[in-house]
Amino acid sequence: MDNIFDQGVDFLIQARNEVVQCSQLEQQQRQLQEQEEKMRKSVVQEEKSINDEINTTVRKRKSEIEDTYDTQLDASRKKVKRAQEQKDKKKSERVGKRVDEETAGIKENSRQLRTEMKTMFKKNHVPSFCQSGIYYILFMPKGIKELLLLLLFILIGLAGLPYGVFLLFTQVILTGKEIAEAPYFMALVIAITIIVVMGIYFLLFNLTKVKHRDTIAEGRKIRNQIMANEKNIRAIKNAINKDKDESQYGLGAYDDKINQFQMEMDAIAKQKQDALKEFEQDTKNTIIHEINGRRLGKLEEMKQQKSAVEEERNRIEEQIKEVSLGITDKYAKYLGKNICKEEVLNDIINIMETEQIATVSEGLAIYKGEVPHKLQQPEE
Repeated sequence: MDNIFDQGVDFLIQARNEVVQCSQLEQQQRQLQEQEEKMRKSVVQEEKSINDEINTTVRKRKSEIEDTYDTQLDASRKKVKRAQEQKDKKKSERVGKRVDEETAGIKENSRQLRTEMKTMFKKNHVPSFCQSGIYYILFMPKGIKELLLLLLFILIGLAGLPYGVFLLFTQVILTGKEIAEAPYFMALVIAITIIVVMGIYFLLFNLTKVKHRDTIAEGRKIRNQIMANEKNIRAIKNAINKDKDESQYGLGAYDDKINQFQMEMDAIAKQKQDALKEFEQDTKNTIIHEINGRRLGKLEEMKQQKSAVEEERNRIEEQIKEVSLGITDKYAKYLGKNICKEEVLNDIINIMETEQIATVSEGLAIYKGEVPHKLQQPEE
């Protein structure tokens, strides 16, 4: 091959054309890369959209099946609940009737005892309030419960009531008066109140218990019998309530209804289980197949378009590689990479054509400023 530096302007024009061709190919490559990236995102988005539709549709259809059967199960549960409530109500009535029947004798005995006590107190001219439970707690207690209540009444009478009277005088009746603030006033009011309370207590004690000792004592015995009867009644009631045998109450019809409704619930629950199993094994695949059949065609077309763009980009890249290697082999290794640029080559070509320079070597020298332009040289 001839020395390229002795070549004419056509050599540089050819180099420029190949450089321009490489630039155009690179521009086309960038456009294809952008197009390929957009198509890749579109494919990913379409795949996600298909998966989302499949998941949403499957979840919705499954939920509809569950809701349908759950509605029926709720209705059956309400039937069971109503039947159970009717049974409990009827059982409660019949248990109450049984309690009344089994305690009727004891209740009658208590009624007779109260009548006897009332008659006895009236006959002996004992005040009627002496028959009350509070009276016997205050003046003739028996048992731990009554002793504790007596202690409570003592605390109220000897502490709570005096202090309450003191507050009444100091905060209401004598509020703002000097006497209410006197140190001795509290002790005086409390002492007087305690004396009054104790006086009333012992007055009642003497007028009732001392005066009618035998009648009050007999009343205590009667009350003890009534209390024993009440305890016996509670024991019978507790025993009846704990009795698990319901056969005597005639509740078979309610049990049949409850069992029938429970069987309905079991049948619906099994139908629900079978329906969900069928959905997972068959219906779900049918839904997926339908959605894929409707949308995979478009997705496949998008993938094919992307593949076509990718192939075209690969082809352009091969061309760029060939042209770029050709430029390097034919021009850049002689002229330099910085010269093998479109704008530089255009400048050198313009110099050679304008100043009618014959060789590349001369054109380079003028472009680099190593020699002056011919148009600038003085005539001899």
